[in-house]
Amino acid sequence: MTKSALLVYRAALRATRTAFNGDAKILAASRLKIREGYDKNRNLTDKDEINKAINDLDEVAKFLVKNIVQAEEQEKDRYYLKFHKDTELGDNATIKQNNRANMGSLAGAKVRRCSDNK
Repeated sequence: MTKSALLVYRAALRATRTAFNGDAKILAASRLKIREGYDKNRNLTDKDEINKAINDLDEVAKFLVKNIVQAEEQEKDRYYLKFHKDTELGDNATIKQNNRANMGSLAGAKVRRCSDNK
């Protein structure tokens, strides 16, 4: 495997530690899944396939770090979200635009009840 593949593999393992810190079961499962993928692609010879595998794993690592947030139940129906320094928070621009077209067919739809069919 190439040096860049090894670097991305290590970055993916670090990403699991960031995303699943404190949850040993999920951390172990995610590391096992990454290891299985790495072993599966270990013998690739086609450069395009190698680059695709490296890019895919790199995207997974970035997604884990930026988009996975753990939640811990504090009391009934209340959760504490564990954000970290790399969590991507976004600016909610699409929500602020009040773009009803993106809301689909239910936007402004009236609720129908079973008794309305009479």
